[in-house]
Amino acid sequence: MQYSSKTLILAAIASGAIACASAQAQTTASNDGERALHGTGASSIQGALVQELNCNGGYSNLGVLGNGFIAIPEPTNLLISCATTDLWPGFLGRYLSSGSGNARNAWIAPGSLTSVPAFVINTINPNPFGTWNKVQFAFADSSVTDGDLTSYTSGAAQTNGGAPIMFPKFVLPIAIAYSPNYGRKTVGGVTTDYFFNLSNPQTILGTNAGGLRLSQSTLCGVFNGTIVNFNNAAFTADNGGTSLRDSADAAARWNADGVPVRLVGRLDRSGTTDIFTRALAAQCGTVASGNKYATNADTLPYNRTVTAAVRPVFDSVSIDTGLRTGSTAPEAGNTSPNDAGVPGSPNFSGATVVGAEYWSGSAIVTPATNAGKVSSQPSPTVSNGTGLFLVTLGDHNIASAIKFAPDYVSPSDNTVKLNGKIGYIGAAFIDGSPSAPGGLKAMALQNATTGLWHMPSAQNATTAFGTILPPQSTSDGTLNDASADTRQVRIPSYQGGTPGVKGNAKRTNPLAWYDVIYAGTGLQNPSAGYPITGTTQFLGYTCYATDASGSNGTAMVNFLNFNTDYVPTFDGTGTNRTGIFTRVAATFVSSGLLIRSNIGALPTPWKHAVRETFLKNSVEPSSVSGTLGGYNLFMGTPASANSTCSGKAGI
Repeated sequence: MQYSSKTLILAAIASGAIACASAQAQTTASNDGERALHGTGASSIQGALVQELNCNGGYSNLGVLGNGFIAIPEPTNLLISCATTDLWPGFLGRYLSSGSGNARNAWIAPGSLTSVPAFVINTINPNPFGTWNKVQFAFADSSVTDGDLTSYTSGAAQTNGGAPIMFPKFVLPIAIAYSPNYGRKTVGGVTTDYFFNLSNPQTILGTNAGGLRLSQSTLCGVFNGTIVNFNNAAFTADNGGTSLRDSADAAARWNADGVPVRLVGRLDRSGTTDIFTRALAAQCGTVASGNKYATNADTLPYNRTVTAAVRPVFDSVSIDTGLRTGSTAPEAGNTSPNDAGVPGSPNFSGATVVGAEYWSGSAIVTPATNAGKVSSQPSPTVSNGTGLFLVTLGDHNIASAIKFAPDYVSPSDNTVKLNGKIGYIGAAFIDGSPSAPGGLKAMALQNATTGLWHMPSAQNATTAFGTILPPQSTSDGTLNDASADTRQVRIPSYQGGTPGVKGNAKRTNPLAWYDVIYAGTGLQNPSAGYPITGTTQFLGYTCYATDASGSNGTAMVNFLNFNTDYVPTFDGTGTNRTGIFTRVAATFVSSGLLIRSNIGALPTPWKHAVRETFLKNSVEPSSVSGTLGGYNLFMGTPASANSTCSGKAGI
């Protein structure tokens, strides 16, 4: 919030009238020279998260690694106006959008980020906020790995911050985004724009959000490179038997050239890519030509065994990319064709699915190292997509690439330029979301089990999440450690696990909070709701710093309490605004911020489990430790009741 005299009066009224910690003026400890919580990570939730932070208190632009700042508007009709009223006077949080891979790197290396190249000023990817030595929180659309946890527990993160914390905070639908403006004809200075002809346009909370339909078979064909033009019969069938051609576009031109399908994907290590590839690996096993997606990963299918003289490499574009020879980042496909472990026969899980170019934010660029290599773009003479991705950094660049004006000349009519770019992206970037850039629509995907078509809304994502429960929980999220939770999850090495060997889910295992979501059939191929849905994980610490300025632990706990509807949320007039972020409603004006942003809040059992496990010294009974609080999993400070934080500096 941007402060005014009115704000200070309201804040004073609130602090005098409300006996609630969340309504009192609170500040953080001093972190890298300022009293603000610092966080980094996933770009999929960047706009909504910054709006949440700013509604809590203070105002900060969104920082984008290597790309400066983006001003994020404060909601003015969210039951309160966040531009004039703080939920928590004195709070300030900053967020640097850097991708899920960098989120994990920063989380495991507190105090030494100046040695992590991506976070050093004046490197290829500078932090616009200045040099941060540590962050207090991070967000990743993917899970941390056993290797991450080993690094965490053997370094400064464990020494100063105590046990690692990971749990899902957002239920995240991944949109297949497109520009509705597929072409532009210019004759004698007169311009005519062509738009996809949709038989079933869709809205989300009353706003036109797209609705170009993709059945599961079409989805899999498009991203496996077997359906490469929007004039393909598969698109027509999904569109109710009606061509997608604009009536102003000549039928002869459409039949000859159509619109090439041009794929856009992430260059950096991306949790959004992880969710996307997990869904395609689970759902596309019946593709006749073989599924290129073997598993989920932060990097698209990319075979490093192919010589770099042929394979595209992007070392010069980003430090944080798996699309380079020296990287060891797992890929969503990297083995030989006809891999026995991948559904489909034949399959091509070893195929590299990226082309030679990347999107800079304003243009398609070919690095010098990729000169002469296979292009991601359609040829001048054949108007079909290549089935290869044009790659770029962050969801904001995915959006700008897709929205870019038509630039490909139609071979049969040089007065027409075509777009046709589509890509996977966090649904908060789709039109209607408060932080959306504008001009980006989402495709309606068909759930193969129900046959129903779904837009990437918060409600449809929550439906996909279904009744999955947290680790060791009853139906309402209460701890149940008296009997085994037999869902099989990874056991981290620091807890005695063996790589590749799974075991029962326990609340004390950070990996279990992620793995139970995908155990069995799971969210990778949901039986109802939106088909490409995942979660965004909060990465934090057990022990937080306190100094004369304030408490990072109190700041973090209160912020997360607002998101789990635990502490009543009051505005400056003393009115209860609980659910301001999480409220689910049928209309935009009545919905909470997350739902407006096409991001699902955690289901009620998960809210309960997160609150009781990590945000308080819970007295829920435990057959192992007496109470849930006895496990000492809750966030604390050096002076808190969490005994494991005694003697630790905190983060």
